Amino acid sequence: MLGMDWIFLILAATAGVVFTGGDIFLKYWATKASPYFLVFAFLLYIIAGTLTAFSMKRKEIAVAIAVLICVNLIAVAVLGFTLFKETLNLKAILGISLALVAVIILSI
Repeated sequence: MLGMDWIFLILAATAGVVFTGGDIFLKYWATKASPYFLVFAFLLYIIAGTLTAFSMKRKEIAVAIAVLICVNLIAVAVLGFTLFKETLNLKAILGISLALVAVIILSI
């Protein structure tokens, strides 16, 4: 990834991680039904959206969203496996791998 804009990458990847935090709080809200989890999820989504907007000032929308989604996919898969004992089948692993390839291709 020659010539990578590191500020862009940090913004987009951080947005993906923060977005994942929102996803995790929504999962807790869905299973525990506490309104606090829902509020925290929305707050994290607002922060992730703001970071995404700033990343789009540095790169095209397709690249920014691809990085965000790829980071989100990986983080959700890992956290789903570790926190919620969800399984990853071969199709999910292949899909995540293809997402990584897409980010690499879009970033060159």
